[in-house]
Amino acid sequence: MVSPNFKIVIDPEFIRDLAEKEIKKSLEGFGNGSWWDMKRLELETCRKRDWLLENILLNPNYKSEMSVITNGCDGGRWMIRGPEMSAFLDKHFHYLNCPSHRGVSNKGGIA
Repeated sequence: MVSPNFKIVIDPEFIRDLAEKEIKKSLEGFGNGSWWDMKRLELETCRKRDWLLENILLNPNYKSEMSVITNGCDGGRWMIRGPEMSAFLDKHFHYLNCPSHRGVSNKGGIA
């Protein structure tokens, strides 16, 4: 018995369009986003929860900024304004990532 031979022709333009759509869909979740939770903040900073709490979220030096950027864990879950936190992290990048600065702990370090 002879097996039938099939030939499938796929348009390269179709493949390119499909790949572009899938890539765009995958990248949508990596923008600033509207709201972040603690897991997203950990992902964005490569820091663990304890470090984030001690050095950013509950740090008295940033209390006024955090009152605008976060919900203060009201309701038992941290909710964070993504674009505002992203701007805060950019502004304070060198301070937060230099262990020699006073008040910044390396405990919990990089995740």
